[in-house]
Amino acid sequence: MNQEIIRIDLDGVNCYLLKEDAKFILFDTGGHLFMDKVFSNKREKLEKELENYGCTQNNLVLIVLTHGDNDHTSNAAFLREKYNTKIAMHEADIELVQNPSLENALQNCNYKSIIYKIISLLAKKQIKSLTENVLKEFERFTPDIIINEGNNLLQYGFHCKVLHMPGHTHGSIGILTEDGNLIAGDTLANMKKPSPALNAVDFSKLTESINRLKSMNIKNVYPGHGKPFKVEDMK
Repeated sequence: MNQEIIRIDLDGVNCYLLKEDAKFILFDTGGHLFMDKVFSNKREKLEKELENYGCTQNNLVLIVLTHGDNDHTSNAAFLREKYNTKIAMHEADIELVQNPSLENALQNCNYKSIIYKIISLLAKKQIKSLTENVLKEFERFTPDIIINEGNNLLQYGFHCKVLHMPGHTHGSIGILTEDGNLIAGDTLANMKKPSPALNAVDFSKLTESINRLKSMNIKNVYPGHGKPFKVEDMK
């Protein structure tokens, strides 16, 4: 088994290519961020990065979405058609991509930090306006494959398993490789330092999910935002 995880930084949000035996799985597809200076789904940059790494119709076997937020799913439908591949995600987040609304798109905009609570209140109108614009151009889709806790990706030729990690969203998942590398979605972040997600639909479930991760043999974490880090850096 020869695995490689390639980070694609789309100006603040990460996608990852997992490469094994000349085949790829793409984790997340990028999208708009609230702090973007220019309104963009980052599609053009992602396409160039995939091309640079040799990702084609012949070797991209699957797209896996770690959760349903727009900044991770915005290009999924487009890439599915372009690469003639399939999309997999957890069933609890299907509504976010199949029938997104302003209400469910903003349901995890809750913060523990007083500073972020104040910022979100001050920027409430701007966040609502941006989200409405995002929803207007979002290409809705239905995933082809539902994945859940305990599933593995061996049928696609990859030695890794699925972890259901609710909290940031109800259907957040992680992918744990046999080498101890965790593609964590937004359950964990590394903006200034490694930390749990700053926002969540349910902070108690987020804490439970992270506590569960602590008991696993995880070496490196690949977060949805920020640089990858060693798990001991978070401890």
